[in-house]
Amino acid sequence: MVSNIGIKVLSPLSIIILACFTMKNKRFENKSGSFYQIKSDTVSVEDSIQRAQWDEEERKYLDSACQSETEKANLDIKKNKLVYFHYFGMVEQYNGDAEMTELLKKYNIEVDSAFTSCTVPYHLQNCYAQIMRKEIDRKFGPNFIDSLREVSKLEYVKKNPNKIYRFEECDWVSRYPGDKEYNDFFKNSQDHFWRNTKYPSGFEFRKDKDLYSYMGANFILYKTGKISDIKVDISFQNKKNYQYSSYFINQLKKFVQNTKWIPATSAGIKVNSEMDLTIHFK
Repeated sequence: MVSNIGIKVLSPLSIIILACFTMKNKRFENKSGSFYQIKSDTVSVEDSIQRAQWDEEERKYLDSACQSETEKANLDIKKNKLVYFHYFGMVEQYNGDAEMTELLKKYNIEVDSAFTSCTVPYHLQNCYAQIMRKEIDRKFGPNFIDSLREVSKLEYVKKNPNKIYRFEECDWVSRYPGDKEYNDFFKNSQDHFWRNTKYPSGFEFRKDKDLYSYMGANFILYKTGKISDIKVDISFQNKKNYQYSSYFINQLKKFVQNTKWIPATSAGIKVNSEMDLTIHFK
């Protein structure tokens, strides 16, 4: 079992390591609760020395653990053992991990899992996994993993034709008609909504440029173009404007229903998806 710094999923030892890091940070914070709120020149010499000692202890541990993982990875590579890691944590995650695992088995590549942390330097976490990835790229080519990822995502979508995909699971293309790129969605949807929606005569516009009023619609966009489950939330900085809530909510619902939305895609295939639309008030 590899003791990944990054922290290996389902590994009791790794959970203990993470807890130790957390306890160490909390212990330091408790030692000087206002440390991050006061100027550095007011920090006591004792606190500064103690913090430096903890930082040094942690660096030595990380260096030692990474070196150990690196040696283990190089030894396994000499034995023709290759391992690909699915990551969890502060990195992009994918659909199709199970499909990816099956594809890798055809190349005699084992699969494991690792956790990434934002508090540990990248070059000192998951050192075993990093060495293994470099060897896989060297042996099979730099585009090998990415190409298998595309195949696995495609297989996943085909196996889940009725799933409602989250926004981040879809391809980054606009669902709004007429847009040339995704960024157009935010501007064009706003402009088109206000073309057919007038402010009531008694509506009070914001005077503070730093305060925003808005409403948001959440709905399901099916691959057929059908819309369902429209939910609208509205928030006004000026409480007097809540008297117009029903009017604006109905206008937004009509806008959503009357728009010929372009179905989302995942791996290039049309899918059902969640949609969010935000409209800001003047």
